[in-house]
Amino acid sequence: MQRLAWLIRVPIEQLKQMADSIQEDRNSYYRHFPIKTGDKVRHIDHPKPELLEVQRRLVRYVLTPMGFGDAAHGGVRGRSPQTNARVHQGKRCVVKMDVKSFFPSVQHTRVYRMFRHEHGFGEDVARLLTRLVTLRRRLPQGAATSPAVANHFAMTVDEQLRPEVERHGLKYTRFIDDLTISGDQPKLLINQATRLLKARGLTLAPEKLKVCPRGSPQEVTGLLVNDAKRVTISRQYRDAVRSSIHKLRSLDRHKWQSAIESIKGKIAYIEQFNKGPAARLRRYLADVTSEGV
Repeated sequence: MQRLAWLIRVPIEQLKQMADSIQEDRNSYYRHFPIKTGDKVRHIDHPKPELLEVQRRLVRYVLTPMGFGDAAHGGVRGRSPQTNARVHQGKRCVVKMDVKSFFPSVQHTRVYRMFRHEHGFGEDVARLLTRLVTLRRRLPQGAATSPAVANHFAMTVDEQLRPEVERHGLKYTRFIDDLTISGDQPKLLINQATRLLKARGLTLAPEKLKVCPRGSPQEVTGLLVNDAKRVTISRQYRDAVRSSIHKLRSLDRHKWQSAIESIKGKIAYIEQFNKGPAARLRRYLADVTSEGV
């Protein structure tokens, strides 16, 4: 354990005290709040500053150097929704799968076994790491370590799928809890992926399983990949931004600035892939904001 403390430059007694407090009192090192997205409510547990710094060091000095594999694109430095989508450009068919309640489904006992048996940490270190990255016996939504731990936990699935992916000439990526397989016959791997996830205590959300042939929109992590030469932003996303601009007219003026900054950020993102639509959205935003002057 002293090596772990030295590696992340935090005294071992401080780490032990922090781990004990987290397990005894949920509020000692976390701030809990809900976030509503559409009709869904996600419950976020955000680490307080002291724990947040420790978790960031764990990601930087422990979890990242262990490697995440080639398939993982979410929560990995240098990779992004764009790198994830580009793998699947111009394919005959794209299959998209989503793990149901991924973080809450990763229980502390499985995290411990992963550290202990799959990565070879000693019992004491594996136990301490598990207590620092879990809350109420699960991976918390909002912890700085959760994406990295989830990537390591799912890497077994990635590696076990690889031989069949290569045998059938397919492409496979995972963006945290979103799995994408593309090629001529990606449907061949749906059952195998389901079985491998089940062996890790994870299940697919059946309503989010999508098989997208070339003639339909093939959207991967928010980007359309039908064209082999470039990825683009979906019309649905662009329309949603346009709708947000329109709603400025009915928004209280004291909320304008934050809403406008958010819209500008989305337009800048669109501009990376669709310069024409981005320019039109920027002009529309200028027209609407000038009306309020």
